[in-house]
Amino acid sequence: MCGRGTEVCEKLRKRRVDICCLQEVRWRGQGARLIGTKGRRYKLWWSGNEKAAGGVGVLVKELLEKVVEVQRRSDRVMSIVLALEREVMRVICGYGPQTGRSREEKDGFYDEMASEWDLGSRSELVLGLGDFIGHVGEWMDGFDGVHGGYGFGERNVEGRMLLEFCDEKDLCVANTWFRKKRKVTFSAGGTTQKLTLC
Repeated sequence: MCGRGTEVCEKLRKRRVDICCLQEVRWRGQGARLIGTKGRRYKLWWSGNEKAAGGVGVLVKELLEKVVEVQRRSDRVMSIVLALEREVMRVICGYGPQTGRSREEKDGFYDEMASEWDLGSRSELVLGLGDFIGHVGEWMDGFDGVHGGYGFGERNVEGRMLLEFCDEKDLCVANTWFRKKRKVTFSAGGTTQKLTLC
């Protein structure tokens, strides 16, 4: 987000996005601030660390702002609760540990996600959004009801952990339930991956 807040807000406005979860905000500590130009602003709540590396945040369109609660568990998990006209909505933002991190760190991330998920009441609409650093693969393979059968590529350990979490919490990986329009290649750190865009 460093130096790109106005650009991000403009893209969200053009795409009519009212709420957006962010990863790699790269801000220290925790806080909230308005970002963007007047009349087109969003409010960002973030949870970072002392190194200004990683971190998560939730952007909410300024005119929609009805946030009644903010929970910051770590620089990987946070949530906001919005009181809308007829609905209470909890938005949980997650940023999973990258491939190569320890199993303990990954288990800790899913423990934080589970704790946050369990705070939601039956009357709330709860959304889990973010980058879980997992490839759930092309096929359901025992995860019927969680995986919709329209995934991509091979399942990795992190993808299996995500599917197991969703199975335990009676959730689904939403972008596996419909065909994707296009596929792109993403390259970073010497690794190339095929990604599916919705």
